[in-house]
Amino acid sequence: MKCPNCQTELTGEEKFCIKCGTKIEAKTETEAKPEEKKPAEEAPKVETAPQDKPEVKAEEKPADKPAQPVIVTPKPMNSEAAEEKKEQPVKIEPVKPELKAEPDIKDPESMIVKAAVSAPPVFCIKCGAKMQPTAKFCTKCGTPVDSNQKPAGASAALASTAPKAPEAPVAPVAPAPQAPVQSAPAEKPAGKKNSKGLIILIILAICAIIVAILLALKSAGVFANIGSGNSQNTEEDAAGNNGSGDEDGEEGEEGEEGEEEDPEAAEARRQEINDLMDQIDAAVAEGDQSDILNGSYEIALDGFITLASKYELADDVSKEAAEVFEKYAQQTRNSIALLDGQKVSSGLYTQSRMYYDDILSYANAMSNAGIKFDDCGIQAESDALIETYRAKYIYAINEITNLESWSRDEAWALMEDAASLVDEDGNRILFDEDNLDDPMRLRYIYALAWKTRKDIETGIANGSMTYEDALDKIDEVLRDTDYNLMLLHDGIYYCDKAGIDSAPYKVAFDNEIEKIQEFDKIIIVLDPAKADETHILMNRYWAFNDISGGAEAAYQVSYNNGTSSTTRAWIRENIRVNR
Repeated sequence: MKCPNCQTELTGEEKFCIKCGTKIEAKTETEAKPEEKKPAEEAPKVETAPQDKPEVKAEEKPADKPAQPVIVTPKPMNSEAAEEKKEQPVKIEPVKPELKAEPDIKDPESMIVKAAVSAPPVFCIKCGAKMQPTAKFCTKCGTPVDSNQKPAGASAALASTAPKAPEAPVAPVAPAPQAPVQSAPAEKPAGKKNSKGLIILIILAICAIIVAILLALKSAGVFANIGSGNSQNTEEDAAGNNGSGDEDGEEGEEGEEGEEEDPEAAEARRQEINDLMDQIDAAVAEGDQSDILNGSYEIALDGFITLASKYELADDVSKEAAEVFEKYAQQTRNSIALLDGQKVSSGLYTQSRMYYDDILSYANAMSNAGIKFDDCGIQAESDALIETYRAKYIYAINEITNLESWSRDEAWALMEDAASLVDEDGNRILFDEDNLDDPMRLRYIYALAWKTRKDIETGIANGSMTYEDALDKIDEVLRDTDYNLMLLHDGIYYCDKAGIDSAPYKVAFDNEIEKIQEFDKIIIVLDPAKADETHILMNRYWAFNDISGGAEAAYQVSYNNGTSSTTRAWIRENIRVNR
């Protein structure tokens, strides 16, 4: 049996049509006027139509027969749209019976609703009668099916298939054996929109990852290196910073590869190295022809230092550089030895110091460049230069004492020259000024006493000095010369000449003679006829010679002519001249 209104196949038990809701009489009268359709199911608002009425693409043509109502398939929508639809339901006016035009469907396949595998049952909200899933009206009481009513189990199905739009209505599906129901062209399925949303999320995630990578590169200083010219390629730096972690090694390898990729730079580097090696070979050949310093080995060492520091070839040149340094050290020794053969002077010391400073500066530069070598003992020899020249001056004074005629000017010239060597702070280099018994100091004050005597004699002889002037000159140096016996004796003489009491000088002279005899067992005499091994003539008394126990034997002139540390200490503490 068929519905008199919409011609839908019915079982005969329905009281109302399941499609249009038309009341079914016990006996259908063909002449009966069709009742007005009750309002159809409230369908969700179609997305493209802002009006209250649904948008129907089919044109309505007048016809004699009543037309079937057009079922509009609801368009899937997101959850926000669904909520809006709930608040503003769309009413669909029933189609008038006199219109029976078929919709002009451009895409018939889109109108076909595919059957579901298993549709959940639907129950009437008024009488509770079980209905077909596609029914729009209850077949028992004719109550329209609520558009918001969901079949049993629909929530679970919607939750699993469309999480983004849980409130979207489910399109009615016709049973499998039933003929396809024509409807308005369907909109695009929700899966495509969901796919678009997923694509957008993926794009946003990729953008976030790119931003994170850029921030990491910025914090690592990659962009700063690019701006300063330290990085040759941004992609290579980024790969080096985010790769295996061995940044230094990778950068070094990239640098080497970069040099290899630049033939002109590599060739220029090779040419510079070859030129340096040629200069080194020529300098070494010239240096080998001389036994003393001629500047050739210095040129060769400069080349080795450049190869090691600039071109990082320290390991490659260390062996040859060490050999050249050894030759340079020998030349330095030979040149200093030539100076040693000359009479000692401050100038020779200065020249020797310059030789040592030069070779030590090369040793320091080679060490800083990573060149491995042996300093050949040059540092130790340089450290000993002061003691070497102290001994030279001491031996020079000792040789003068062996002469029959004592050269006071020569002795003083030597000591004054030695005293002229001072350091940056003005301290004497060859003197230990904190030690009053220093051998250099004892010889210096002895030469000063002799020089003072000669100056006074010369002044008295030429009339430039008086006897009183002579006494003043003596008083100026007495304390500094440890109250030298000769100056005390000259003070007695000039006091007598000037008619001045000489007691202060005489008391000091006698006390000193007594203590020398007591402490050192030496008798000082003024008469040359009385001089012998135990009686020392005053003018031949070597007050500078240290005969103390433990004194350095190499500096001693005699073992029984001189003063001890005990005697000198007593004199400094007790002898005074107050005139």
